[in-house]
Amino acid sequence: MTDDRETAGLDRDGLDRQVRDRYGTWRDQPRGLGCAIVAAFLVLTTIAFAVVVVLLIAAA
Repeated sequence: MTDDRETAGLDRDGLDRQVRDRYGTWRDQPRGLGCAIVAAFLVLTTIAFAVVVVLLIAAA
């Protein structure tokens, strides 16, 4: 039984290595898209806040 587990572990490690070599890891991915999403969220949140302030002032 231990031989099967050791062989399965080596096979799993080999497969993991192949996948890592082909696709990389999430840390290797570019960060530009993440920055664009965060920036868009901040801009839209700021615009929404400004609109709410303008509507409150107009309603008063």
